[in-house]
Amino acid sequence: MESNFFRTRAFFWSFWANFIFLFGMTGYLLMDGLDYMRPTAINSTLSSWIYVFLAAIFVVNSTFQILSIYHINSSTHRYYIMVLSAIFDKIGSVAYFFGALFVATAFTSSKTIWTCNIVGISLFAVAALVNMMVRGTSMFYSWANILNLLGSLSYVLAAFLTLVPVTQIIIIVGDIIYLVDAILYIICWFSDRQSALLQGEETLLVTK
Repeated sequence: MESNFFRTRAFFWSFWANFIFLFGMTGYLLMDGLDYMRPTAINSTLSSWIYVFLAAIFVVNSTFQILSIYHINSSTHRYYIMVLSAIFDKIGSVAYFFGALFVATAFTSSKTIWTCNIVGISLFAVAALVNMMVRGTSMFYSWANILNLLGSLSYVLAAFLTLVPVTQIIIIVGDIIYLVDAILYIICWFSDRQSALLQGEETLLVTK
């Protein structure tokens, strides 16, 4: 698992957490954009299962975050903030996944689905807020953390609105923010890797 490219197990898991975040948000933006512009383009059943798959991606993403943190030293900058943020992300991603799964299977009431989604996106927002409690190591990190919070708050806002077109637009804006956020976190990953190569130490901040 360790190589000249990844250097440590922490960098390995962090890289894939970032990559999956980027992949997942690209999928959400494409699906939400298509649903807004051409709502009948994809069969509703297929669309629901695609959303289940995308939600599952973020369960994997949160798992990779935890694995990355597990392999870094507890004295690392922002370590305990990362741990707390990752826990909220993990619980939130599982709740959001069940919300998507319940929609696809029509397993339970719309109220339960709404509750799962609210719990999920609210915990994402809490995780993003926790992540901002200690300043990042660079300007890119600061912007990435800010965008992460803005993206999550966009989802929370959309969940409480009743005007469907407005809700869809806010969700798409949130998707775009998250996508830019994912790109910034990948840039930060490469910056951390370069710093580790030059300094011979582990400087790592795990993303969403």
